[in-house]
Amino acid sequence: MTEFIKVGNEITVKPKLEGLAYELIKGKVYDLKFNRMEGKSYLVENGDLNMPKKLYKLDEDNNFINRVLTYFNSESSNQTTGVLLAGTKGTGKTMLSKRIALESNLPIIVVATDYPADKLNAFFKNFTTPVAIMFDEIEKNDYWWETKDLLGFLDGVESTAKKLVLMTCNRAEKIDENFFDRCSRVRYFKQYEANSNSVFVRYMAEDKGVKNIDEVVNFINEYMKVKSFDNISAFLDEVVLFEDMPLTQIAKDMNISTKEIKEENKVSFQDTGSVSNEIQISDEDEEYTDNDEEDDSEFVTNESIF
Repeated sequence: MTEFIKVGNEITVKPKLEGLAYELIKGKVYDLKFNRMEGKSYLVENGDLNMPKKLYKLDEDNNFINRVLTYFNSESSNQTTGVLLAGTKGTGKTMLSKRIALESNLPIIVVATDYPADKLNAFFKNFTTPVAIMFDEIEKNDYWWETKDLLGFLDGVESTAKKLVLMTCNRAEKIDENFFDRCSRVRYFKQYEANSNSVFVRYMAEDKGVKNIDEVVNFINEYMKVKSFDNISAFLDEVVLFEDMPLTQIAKDMNISTKEIKEENKVSFQDTGSVSNEIQISDEDEEYTDNDEEDDSEFVTNESIF
């Protein structure tokens, strides 16, 4: 028996009225919205999650994904499995969240930033289809709700659909303290550091055709303060375009913060070592959408929610 109906482009839990029967599609992305005039929640189809053509993967992340999904699919799992990924913007937490959602093979629901938190339980208790639910940068949404407002939803006191709740934040200290040390709410927590992407620098430089790789890799690892994927990628692009320009000058003219560089190191830099062999690189067949962006901190939605 179908539990949803679709009227126009709005998908809602099936009420006691005539409508087009609808089943949520595994792997498909839906935006969860709220109509304040009518006081109703509804879903809007939103295609696929935006993924880059090439992914740089660590065994550590692969193991984390496997652990989360193994628990979620086990008979001992709770109705709600909460996952919180924290770290500086662009360090890979949102990409990991996307990978978990996609590999779960569940319908993926992206919660709109203006969706009222006190309506979440009311919506999800109306159906039993298991779903993955995505919240991005939850500490930044204090105009509509505070992070503490999500606690009741994560507690799962009311019987709702079995759900895998994936949340990201830039600053864990901004999250309500009751999120932590409560596995019934947030079972898994992973913290990304500002230099988490250092291990990928050499591979990215090779992919972009950088000539003086040792020098460039060492410069980025030693002097770039925020090693987000977009910062590294943008800097490497500049190095390729202006290969005769000193690295210090390239960095100086860009919107990238660097540590103070000693005078004797401004001309030549030594390689700091090899890259971890734990990295896996995969070329994805997915095509980019018109909304593709290099910053992995954003989900792709029709209205650029994330």
